[in-house]
Amino acid sequence: MDTDLHRPILSFGEVLWDLLPDGPALGGAPLNFAARMQAFGHPTQIISRVGQDSLGQQALLGIQKLGLSTSCIQEDTHQPTGTVEIQLDAFGNADYHILQSVAYDDIILPNETELLVPRAKVLYFGSLVQRSLRARQTLKQIVAILPEDAMIVYDLNLRKDCYSRETIHASLEIAQWMKCNEEESRWVADTFELKANSLPERAVEILERWHLEGVVMTLGSKGALAVTCSGQIVYQPGFQVQALETIGAGDATTAAFVHHWLAKDPLPFCLRRGCALGSMVTTQHGATQSISMNELNQWIRTAPLQVMDPTLEPWCKNP
Repeated sequence: MDTDLHRPILSFGEVLWDLLPDGPALGGAPLNFAARMQAFGHPTQIISRVGQDSLGQQALLGIQKLGLSTSCIQEDTHQPTGTVEIQLDAFGNADYHILQSVAYDDIILPNETELLVPRAKVLYFGSLVQRSLRARQTLKQIVAILPEDAMIVYDLNLRKDCYSRETIHASLEIAQWMKCNEEESRWVADTFELKANSLPERAVEILERWHLEGVVMTLGSKGALAVTCSGQIVYQPGFQVQALETIGAGDATTAAFVHHWLAKDPLPFCLRRGCALGSMVTTQHGATQSISMNELNQWIRTAPLQVMDPTLEPWCKNP
């Protein structure tokens, strides 16, 4: 087994173009997460598929510019590169219309990628890519050959017409950590008839129902909540910022949290860093704009006012 320093982070799923009102931007939650982890110094590979078309070639070039390898990205001769039409409301919140039958629906596991999996330190995946049977089968292949100590992170990331109850349940069965937002947690509670009333109780019930190691729940401007199987419950208030758009903010939160959790930092510290990076991303255009660790440190030192949810204040443990 490699030392932890050299073990790869694997991010499985969609590479696509966000067709924004002011022009296309390269994205997809797995790519956003991978770009942040690579920037934090982790050797990171994204396992995906693009079309042999202009958008596909531009995507490969863009991914390389982010410092990521494209060796685990397949090229499809039949299906086009994925796209999603995005409309932003007055608060920068996104509404998505996602193209069906695209290259990332047909991700397979070629030999060169298969060799990486048994050395992986982290596997990150979401729901969107699992709308296709082939991608679900490939994910199962990957999970089957992961090392026992790999951290498996599932980002719920629900998108209209791109998920099912069965897929969500199966994903939670294999995950160790789940990240979701407040609305998605409500969907899980309603769909699986959970009993909890408060957000901390809901997060704990999700954790216990699927025997997870932890749950991270983002709460928009109100911050984030995290619970662990060891009984920790931590709330981090939001940072008061002027948001331009929210695309990629949750992915940045997840990446910073995972980075610090791997470093064995305390849970409140991990959550604060995650919230801070997510907040910084909302002040920029595009989900993968570069933010260095030094910039994040400086931003936190001069952090703006925090937005506290009074119902969660008892669990606030700012580091």
